Amino acid sequence: MIGRKTERVPATPDALMRRADELRLGTAGEQSFEEAFRLYKKAASKGVERAYFLLGCMCEAGQGTSQSYKVAYQWYDRGAQRNDHDCQASLGFLYEAGLGTKRSRELAIEHLENAANAGNPRAQNNLGLIYLDRSGPQHSEHGAVTMFQKGNMSKYPPATANLARMYEKGIGMERKCDTAANLFKTAAKGGSITAKKCLAEMYKFGIGIPASEVYARHIYLETARWGDQMSVAEITGEDYEDEVFNSSPAMSENPKAQLSLGLSFLDGGFTLQSVPTAMFLLEASARGGNTTAMYVLGQIYETGLFTERSKFLAMKWYKWGADKGNGPCAYNLGCMYEDGVGVQHDPEKAFEMYKRSCECDQDEDAESDALYALASLLRSGLGCEKDEDRALELFVRSSDLGHAGAQYAAGKMFADRGDRASARKYLEMAAEQGDDRASELLDAL
Repeated sequence: MIGRKTERVPATPDALMRRADELRLGTAGEQSFEEAFRLYKKAASKGVERAYFLLGCMCEAGQGTSQSYKVAYQWYDRGAQRNDHDCQASLGFLYEAGLGTKRSRELAIEHLENAANAGNPRAQNNLGLIYLDRSGPQHSEHGAVTMFQKGNMSKYPPATANLARMYEKGIGMERKCDTAANLFKTAAKGGSITAKKCLAEMYKFGIGIPASEVYARHIYLETARWGDQMSVAEITGEDYEDEVFNSSPAMSENPKAQLSLGLSFLDGGFTLQSVPTAMFLLEASARGGNTTAMYVLGQIYETGLFTERSKFLAMKWYKWGADKGNGPCAYNLGCMYEDGVGVQHDPEKAFEMYKRSCECDQDEDAESDALYALASLLRSGLGCEKDEDRALELFVRSSDLGHAGAQYAAGKMFADRGDRASARKYLEMAAEQGDDRASELLDAL
C-alpha cells in the first residue's frame, strides 16, 4: 500500500524549527499545518522550548491537529515548567477563561504575573484587564494602569489602547483626553480595533482632538468592514450596547457570533487576548460561509497582526472571499497581483480582481479604492487595453466617494484636456484633503 509521501526530517533541532516554520507559514512555496505540527513535535522531543508554545497554539487554534484546549494546556504547561514566558501567558489565559482546565483566577494571575514580570506584553495586557475587573477581589486601578503602561512601553497595541482608555475616562489617573487621543492613534496604527473605535468616537464628538465627522466615518467604515458590530451600528444608525469586560464568553456555533468572538479575543480590549483562540473562531466563521471572516483572516496574515506574516495564507483567504463575492477581498487580492507580493506580478489578474471588486456590494471607502485602482490600470494600459475615457469616468466616480488620489487624478486629466472648471473642482477637493500636488497644480491653473 502506498501512503502519503513524507519529507525527510531535518537533522538538527534548529533545522527542524526552520522547516516547520516554513511549512506553517508557507514561506517556501508550500504550506502544511499537519506537517509543521509533526516537525514541531520532533523538535519538542529534542527539548526545543519554543516548540512547546507553538504546539500549544496549534492545538488551541485547531491548525494541523484537532482543536483541543485540554491538549493545548498540556503543551503550554510543559513549556511553562521550562520557564517559557509565552507558555506562562497562555496558561494564564486558559485558567482565567476556564478552557482546557478548571477556571481559577488565582492560578491565572500567578502565571500571568510570572510572564508579565519577565516582560511579556501579552501577559501585562491580560493581567491589567483582570485588575480592571471590578467584580473580582483583585480589582486595582493602579495595578491595571501599571500593567498597561508596561505593555505600552513594549509598543503592544492592546496595552496602548487600554492605557488610552484609562486616560480618557480618568481611571486610576488624571483624565487627559489629548493624551488618550495620541495613544489611541498609536494603537490604531498597530491594528487595535478598540483604539480605532474609541478614536472615531473622539473625532465624532471632538474629545481631545478637533471634531471631524469625516474622519470618524472613515474609521467606523474600516472597523465595520471587519464585522465589528458597534461600528456597523454607528454606520447604520442603530442602537447598540456598550461593551463590558468578559473573561470567559460563551462559545457559539453561529458564524456571525464566531466572528464577533474572534475579534474580541484578537483585540484584547474587553476580554483577555488569545490569538490562537481568535484564529480558531475566525476560521470556524469562515468555514461557515462568513466572507467577512475570510477578509479578516487575510488581513491578519497579510499585515502580521499579532502573528507572523504569511502572504501564502493571506492569498488563500482573500481568494476564497473574492470567489464568494467579498469586494475588499477581491481588491486586496488585486493589490497582491499588481505588486507581486506573495505571488508573481500579474497585471491582468490584478485588473480582473479590481473589476470584480467594483461589481460587489461594499462600503463607499472600499468601493472608492477599487474604482481608483481599476481606473489607474485603464489609464496606463497595464493588464488591459488602455482607455483614458473610461479611466476618467472611474476616477470621477471614486472622487465623488471621497478618494483624494482619484480627485487629484481626475483634476489632472481634466486639466490636461483643457477643462479648467472641472479640473479646479476636483483639485480643490483633493487639496482640502491635504494633497500638496493638487495645491501646486491649482496654483498653476
